[in-house]
Amino acid sequence: MLRLFVGIELPEAVRQALAEVREAHPAARWHEPEHLHLTLSFIGPVEQEAARNIAQVLAGVPGPSFELAVQGVGYFGSPERPRIFWAGVAESPPLYRLQQRVEARLLPLGLRLDERPYTPHITLARVRQGLPLQALLQRHASLSLPAFTVDHICLFLSGGAEQGVRYEVLERFQLV
Repeated sequence: MLRLFVGIELPEAVRQALAEVREAHPAARWHEPEHLHLTLSFIGPVEQEAARNIAQVLAGVPGPSFELAVQGVGYFGSPERPRIFWAGVAESPPLYRLQQRVEARLLPLGLRLDERPYTPHITLARVRQGLPLQALLQRHASLSLPAFTVDHICLFLSGGAEQGVRYEVLERFQLV
């Protein structure tokens, strides 16, 4: 089984700027800069044949390229038990339209996609109890990076490793 998701690769400059947010704290498992990305649609485990079908439908996702800027930080979970610390993005109607087009292409394949409302984010760390969340949020509340051009999407393979989660780009698809 292959554990897949569709996402946006971040330029090196953006990944390096986000790496500066990392702080040494035992209650956080920080993602390595090379694994930072923005998820459009989590697919989950699929067989090899399904992965080929997914790649075929993603090859024709319509939509022009657009600008996107990383802005602000937040978390998933409760203030008492945060699970994920993330960087957000500036309001972007083209991003939401792209995410909807991707899922519209995936749904006919019979995949069980996330039904929660889409919250664009870049996971920076997985959190264990004891992280000083409020201090972290305050320190990085004004995070704002220059916009970058989104001109392609990727099919990613997600795999666990002893040193942390690893992601590999299986295929890139130009926005057409």
